[in-house]
Amino acid sequence: MSPRRASAPPPQLPGFTFVRSLGSGGFADVYLYEQERPRRLVAVKVLAADLKTADARRRFESEANLMAQLSSHPYIVTIFEAEITPDGHSYLAMEYCSRPSLDVRYRRERFGVDEVLAIGVQVAGAVETAHRAGIAHRDIKPANILVTDYNRPALTDFGISGTTDAEPDTDTGMSIPWSPPEAFTGTGRDGVRMDVWALGATLYTLLAGRSPFVLPGGDNSQRALISRITTTALPQLGRPDVPSSLEAALAATMAKDPASRYPSARAFALALQRIQAELNYPVTSFEVIDDSRPEDVGEDEDAEATKVRDVLTIDPDAPTRPLRDLRAGAHPAEGTTTVPDAEPTRDRPQGRRRRIWPAVAAGAAVLAAAGAAVVVLSPQAAPPVRPAVTISRAPADALDAGGFIPEVSGLTARTGAAGTVVFSWKNPAPKPGDKYMVRTVTADGKDGPYKTLEKTTVTVPQASDGRTCLEVQLRRADGQASADPPRKCLG
Repeated sequence: MSPRRASAPPPQLPGFTFVRSLGSGGFADVYLYEQERPRRLVAVKVLAADLKTADARRRFESEANLMAQLSSHPYIVTIFEAEITPDGHSYLAMEYCSRPSLDVRYRRERFGVDEVLAIGVQVAGAVETAHRAGIAHRDIKPANILVTDYNRPALTDFGISGTTDAEPDTDTGMSIPWSPPEAFTGTGRDGVRMDVWALGATLYTLLAGRSPFVLPGGDNSQRALISRITTTALPQLGRPDVPSSLEAALAATMAKDPASRYPSARAFALALQRIQAELNYPVTSFEVIDDSRPEDVGEDEDAEATKVRDVLTIDPDAPTRPLRDLRAGAHPAEGTTTVPDAEPTRDRPQGRRRRIWPAVAAGAAVLAAAGAAVVVLSPQAAPPVRPAVTISRAPADALDAGGFIPEVSGLTARTGAAGTVVFSWKNPAPKPGDKYMVRTVTADGKDGPYKTLEKTTVTVPQASDGRTCLEVQLRRADGQASADPPRKCLG
């Protein structure tokens, strides 16, 4: 963890007037400036003076390039400008988000289940968009989800991101409380599933008011946290308003074995949408950048076209396609290596809308906000432009991805050896990748943690009061799960 330090003096930036300091971290300082043209408040993040090396500058600029590739997404912070200060420091200029970040809010107030579910679906869309571009965030946590002036979450700080298929550095700078076990064991570091864990841990934090493995009043040193993350079952939230389906979804998201987690942020979002429908909440749209293009429009040879990529509200059950290119003719983040970003300060603002790093902008299609594709034609050629299509189905259709998920059948219990109980069940409609979320349940609500199984039998210790009960939920490979898991008791 980076030590706290005082901010360096704010740099003199042409076209910007310094207002005040917003905070500092181990690698960067953040200031509030007023931009002259157009006139607006912006947050400016400047590389720390003691890291002013060519390699550090390259990595800092890499964050700008990564963010620029994703900048049209409504739930990803967008930079206005990435440049070098007169004295040689790299900086990012971003929209100033005056509302408290999620990190500040969860420490001050209790989040409702409805808001957490909505945030989860929205940020999952941002994470899925990054993954389809081949980018893993690797540091999702409440402090890296800012809140815009329109009260929308905005994922920021891609400073330690890398490609999804690349092994992270041994010292990635990840934040321990929201990191998965493989971040510490050094094996099975799949960027997608690491981000799925971190997103689940973030939502857990908003609901619990603490990170998942922090013990109030206990030993919360780094060593103790790492030990609990790698060996201890996820504690129950203990909130009566949190349904068992949400407990199960979080447990699946934070399974110790990466293969037992939801395979994508999209699958996790779908599970959250199903819970919203179960609780009669409005179903939040899941939004990703679509890589399809309208049909080509005839143009004069001399015509210059600026094409704007679409952000679509999509049906979550539609087949996903890899987003090979967010910029015309280039593969995003290919071979990129980055370093830890600044430890975000509380209530740290960032930005939205654009002037991007020259390396991204030069010769590329310009990214813009969600809307129709725009083609600028010469006066001699003005054929009709085919409008982009926004796909938005009713919530019932959005939740029906692959059909009804049946409950397990034939759940039985029998006495096992040495004070144990053996439970067995059947899968009435097995499909490849099916797994089972099981937990022991009690009359007083002190239910055990969820465990993920592939077999249709499990042996558990007999309860101290002599009555042992188990709940079993069927979960498909795409993250969908049965809605009303059956229970069976012995004793």
